[in-house]
Amino acid sequence: MAYLLQPLLKIRLMREDRATGELTAARQAREASEAVLEERKRELASYEETREERRDRIYDAIMGRPVGKDKIDIAAEGVARIDEEGVLKADNVKRAEADLRAREEQESAARQKLNLAIKERMKIDEHKAVWVAEEMREEEMRSEGELEDFIVRKQEI
Repeated sequence: MAYLLQPLLKIRLMREDRATGELTAARQAREASEAVLEERKRELASYEETREERRDRIYDAIMGRPVGKDKIDIAAEGVARIDEEGVLKADNVKRAEADLRAREEQESAARQKLNLAIKERMKIDEHKAVWVAEEMREEEMRSEGELEDFIVRKQEI
């Protein structure tokens, strides 16, 4: 006799496979997000290392020389752009950190979904093991019954 819950077991296996795939994809997305965060941090560190040098070059270009107001305005704008660049790089780091947290939450949710799928499949597997054992006992009892009938009939002859 075929196992009646076999179609359900197939569905549970498909769900488990799908959850495994989702976990793998979530893990890869998290790793990519970590790489982006590290890159953003490197960019920020590189900026911070060169910030003062770049500002000094702008100041050195106008210090000690007679310049007009327009040159001073251009220099101030250059320094402001350097500072703005720092703000943008710091913001990029914060955004990358937020993205990483979101990816970690997605990975955690995928892991929980996989654990649930595994538990549900294991319940069906346990039921099937009990069912198979019961079927084997019943088959053994039928075989013994047939053997007894054969032995009894043989003695009657």
